[in-house]
Amino acid sequence: MPYNFPDLHAEKNSVVRELFISTADDNYILARWCFQQRLNVDFFWLAVHCLEKYFKAVLLMNGHSSNGYGHDIVRLYDAVQPLAPELLISEFARPENMPAGMWRNETVMEFLARLYQDGNAHNRYLIYGYVRNAEDLFKLDQVVFSVRRLTQALEVRYVGDGENDGLPTYSRREALARRPTRHENMQSNLEQTMEGKRGVELQRVLLNWNFPFTDHRYQHEQSTFMSASQNPILMTRLYDPLDCGTSHFAEADRFWEWVQENIYLPGALVKEIETERVRRKADTTAAGRV
Repeated sequence: MPYNFPDLHAEKNSVVRELFISTADDNYILARWCFQQRLNVDFFWLAVHCLEKYFKAVLLMNGHSSNGYGHDIVRLYDAVQPLAPELLISEFARPENMPAGMWRNETVMEFLARLYQDGNAHNRYLIYGYVRNAEDLFKLDQVVFSVRRLTQALEVRYVGDGENDGLPTYSRREALARRPTRHENMQSNLEQTMEGKRGVELQRVLLNWNFPFTDHRYQHEQSTFMSASQNPILMTRLYDPLDCGTSHFAEADRFWEWVQENIYLPGALVKEIETERVRRKADTTAAGRV
């Protein structure tokens, strides 16, 4: 266990805190507000954004590069998990007051993959649609609490210069393991918000029904458990005419050409749409629908 801070620790810490942790904190708070207000597209987008930045902060503070990952929180989690597997959340816990029938069991990786699917950059335009489960906010809270604690240099010791000075000699990694449910103060926007220094409204948005970041003394307001989903209108416009009859094919083709010429779509999605259009045309023709 090293007894000295890493090279350029103060400089790295200040930059990572301002560029990654502070901005992630604000993304996280706003994601919670969007969930509460049923602004679901932005909930997913901001949830992915905040986790992306927390994951990158963990990498940067522990001797790794954050380059090359983009917004991909699944790949980022794969990179972060080996650094502290014993400290990261291993499974989700259903809140006591949430009905068991409304809770969807899934692994942390399955949740992150689903979150990224509905919150990736392309879905800002709702080209894929989304499915938001009632428990998604509780799961986001648990992942954020777990990962944010790791946004520091894990292998440095707390204080003291010698073995026999009577001061702690354990690393921050060991300290986190000793207190797994304790919030780690990163002296950033989240702490300012928790303490009410940014106003009572933001404090309520952050803490209400946020069980990892609150204790039994916090008075949570009443809430409801609601799911939501939305199909992508683009796919409806592209596919429905092909199901109606062969007389609609020409117009559907013109519309598809217009989409490709004027709206950016990922290459993989274009191939998927092309394959689906061929299949639907064949089915309609075989069925004799005119």
